[in-house]
This record gives sequence, C-alpha cells and structure tokens, in this order.
Amino acid sequence: MSEIAKTAELSVGQIYRYFAHKDDIICALVEQFTQRRLHYMASFLDKKDWLERHFSDLNPESNNERIMHAEIKAEAARNPTIAQIYKESHQRLQKRAINIMAAQYPNMDQKEIAARIEMLVTLSEGLLARWEFQPRPFSQEMRQLYSDTLDTILPD
Repeated sequence: MSEIAKTAELSVGQIYRYFAHKDDIICALVEQFTQRRLHYMASFLDKKDWLERHFSDLNPESNNERIMHAEIKAEAARNPTIAQIYKESHQRLQKRAINIMAAQYPNMDQKEIAARIEMLVTLSEGLLARWEFQPRPFSQEMRQLYSDTLDTILPD
C-alpha cells in the first residue's frame, strides 16, 4: 500500500477515500494493466525486433509496473478473490491473443495457437522475473537464441 500511495502521490488514508478495500485497489490495477496489454497485444505478437522492442531497457514507469505485477501475482497466490480477478484478466488477454494469431495463422488449430501464446507469455514473464540478472545490452548469442525461439513460436 505504501508503494501505491507513493506512486499516486497520496497518503494511504487518502487512497481509502476512493477504494473501500485493498482488493478493490488491486482489482483496479489489474484492470489498468489488462487494458494496457490489450492495447499493445498486436505489437507484442509481432516478432520483428521483439526482444529489443519489449525488453532492451525498461523506463522507470515500466519497471514500476513490472514490480507491481509481481506483487499482484504474490497477492493472488494468497487471496482467492485476487486470484479470480487475475485469472479473468489472463483469460481476456489470452482470448485477444488467440484472435490476433488466428487471423495471422488461419490454418493453425486453436489449441496450437493457445499453446504458442502460453510459451510466449512464459518467456516474457520469465524475462521480467529475472530482469535484474539479465545482462544488457543483450549479447548477440542471447538475441539469436530469442530470435530462434520466437521463430518457433511465431513462424513466418
């Protein structure tokens, strides 16, 4: 709560004027993250320069979002209400990604598309979870490995 208050430039007490419970705040944050991800989903599924466009460097706002996302995931592990909200967000994002990929790969089966999306999400969330350990700029070997992996997940 103190991090949210600091970011919002409010006191914790002031936040509770707008939200009745901590769960309401987290729900609003999840919705904000979901809307942002829905907005850039097509770009995220474009493999051209994917690693550089999405993971070369995080600005302070993106880094705060990365940290907040980790906090929400941790809260979802403890709180069934937040877990449900988080699951619903994932389902909305997955549905949008499936629709985009189905248009790009009309001959690909829906289950295969869902599996490829899950691998891409796992790859990207893994990168974010290990952000502090990733040497930057990415080495040529790292860029090539990601390029090869993306070619498998998102074939031409």
